[in-house]
Order: sequence, then C-alpha cells, then structure tokens
Amino acid sequence: MRGWKRYVQPMRSRRTLSLKDVLADWIRSSKLEGPLARGQVIAVWEELLSEQMRPHIGKAWVRGDKLFVQVKNAAWRQELHLRREEWRRRLNQDLGTEAVSEIVFR
Repeated sequence: MRGWKRYVQPMRSRRTLSLKDVLADWIRSSKLEGPLARGQVIAVWEELLSEQMRPHIGKAWVRGDKLFVQVKNAAWRQELHLRREEWRRRLNQDLGTEAVSEIVFR
C-alpha cells in the first residue's frame, strides 16, 4: 500500500462543472452516446404516432442513420411509404438534429 498517492490524482479545479456537463462527458467516454441516441429516435417516433396508427405499427429499430419500422398492414405500409419524407422531417425536427436520413417501412 505504500506509494498509493502517486496513483491517485486529486481533482483540483477552479472551474465548477454542471451536472449536465459531467454526465455528457461520462456518456461520451463510456461510448453510450450511440445507444442513447437510438433510444431517443425510437421514443420520438412512438410519440409521433396517432392512436389510429398504433395498432398497425409493429416494432421500430435504428441501424446507422436509418429508422426501420415494421408495419402489420400492407395498405398502411403503402400510405406511410408515400409520406416517408414528411415523417422523416417531423422526426428530425422533434429530435432537433438530422439524426435520421431515411425511414424504411417493412
């Protein structure tokens, strides 16, 4: 146990950090940024769905910068596919960033 002080660096800083900054740094350093962003995309997508649409929409997942959405009914899939660019714009607007480049309805 001798010499333990040389391994422990005291944190001395005159700058006060906000909890938001500390958590953001921790998320970046622990490589959780990607999974959290994907979860946020799916959460915002589910908020955009109307009550009428929910029974026809299955699971959604993100791969890269594409959102994949399972649709249970072919007629709904066609309707959503025709308006996919509008859905993408609304989703990115609610996210506040261009996180989704394409929405694929399957």
